[in-house]
Amino acid sequence: MQPKQNIKNAICKLVEDDNLHQNSIALFNALGYNTTENQGNDDGFSADDFIERFDLDKRLNEEKAFTKNWLQAHLLFQLTGNGISKQVDLFNIGRFDNQIIESYLFFAIDLEPKDDDKIYSRTDLANITREVNKCFVMPAMILFRVGDKLSLSVINRRLNKTNENRDVLEKVTLIKDIDTQNPNRGHIEILFDLSFEQLKKVSKFTNFVQLHQAWMKTLDTNELNKRFYRELSNWYFWASAHVNFPDDLEADKEKRNAVSLIRLITRVMFVWFIKEKNLVQDELFDEKELKSWLKNFNPNDPEAHDYYLAILQNLFFATLNQNMKERDFAIEGTFAEQKKHNGVKNIF
Repeated sequence: MQPKQNIKNAICKLVEDDNLHQNSIALFNALGYNTTENQGNDDGFSADDFIERFDLDKRLNEEKAFTKNWLQAHLLFQLTGNGISKQVDLFNIGRFDNQIIESYLFFAIDLEPKDDDKIYSRTDLANITREVNKCFVMPAMILFRVGDKLSLSVINRRLNKTNENRDVLEKVTLIKDIDTQNPNRGHIEILFDLSFEQLKKVSKFTNFVQLHQAWMKTLDTNELNKRFYRELSNWYFWASAHVNFPDDLEADKEKRNAVSLIRLITRVMFVWFIKEKNLVQDELFDEKELKSWLKNFNPNDPEAHDYYLAILQNLFFATLNQNMKERDFAIEGTFAEQKKHNGVKNIF
């Protein structure tokens, strides 16, 4: 738990007005990458300074790189074989799988919002990553900051088949829009999987190319989807052995629980999705807050129904399943008046 908490703490320090250079290095330190050597100057570069210093062959396309939106670019550090060898035995440098990577650069780029106030798409950030990587013979991992959001990108490079003095820039993979104010668990988990010790345990890399491939695989959308559905199915099979839904509509217990559980999962997933879009308040999923709201809230009690009845049922049926003008509260009055609303789920 401590490594993940350290990652979360490092992300939260990367707020808009803080020192991007030092706090970006702190984040990579939290991920376990040795940054004590070959650190860049923390003054940063304007886009013009960056181009003058690094784009010696004039290959960078300023429009695709959105250079007019660069507030500052920082060369954080260069990760070399010497730095890795202090953490991994038998770390080799040279050709592997038709790639040669002898070191790695880490950059942070502070971007102002686009002119149209729209967020940067994955394609936008991928294009910036490609343009920056044109300036270097070694790969560059880039941490983007846009306001209070972070994105981390890695590009795949291979040797040119006809000219090994030049390489080919291929697919960019990235983790996008990490919230520095309140990073969600999914982003923390992905960053933890990118951490040095975790990758070493899983992939057992012995050279930069294998380390790079491990980064790419961890960030790959297909891999993330596989992991999501694997965890979802594991949770479903665990929950199916513990739930017991009412038999008012379906007598067959196994069928009833299976169908009802799938409905519950899909509804919760949708609510979580719109919560991530800031359409549902975070407090509805905060255990500490809920303990102050609900009289008998106990998430560890299998007989407790408060959370479902007071929170989820109101979200599912009284809110999302009702037109805004038709949303209403149950009657407060005599027993006879209240009885009219017994069993009615689409009112608060």
